[in-house]
Amino acid sequence: MSKSISKNEIINIIRAEKSFLQENFGVLTIGLFGSYAKNKQTPDSDIDFLVEFAEPRFEWVAGLNSYMEKKFGRKIEIVRKRNMGESRFLKRIEQEIIYA
Repeated sequence: MSKSISKNEIINIIRAEKSFLQENFGVLTIGLFGSYAKNKQTPDSDIDFLVEFAEPRFEWVAGLNSYMEKKFGRKIEIVRKRNMGESRFLKRIEQEIIYA
């Protein structure tokens, strides 16, 4: 895996590219959760994002995933907020999420 990156660096990059993400992938909201949000990442950790898209288009999800993997040099996990409903998993994510 590539060099270590902090949650602040991740959030700053996402904030700087938010317009690009909206225009190219239909991103309405994006937040960091998981090990990076909690500063508990390991060299093998993936970067987890909760994303709300304007529409549930496969090409947006796949495109965003590919773009982010190239940008950060590690595996990315995209969780679509629309698919979560009111699940316990979403409630847990909402306790730790850092929105960009």
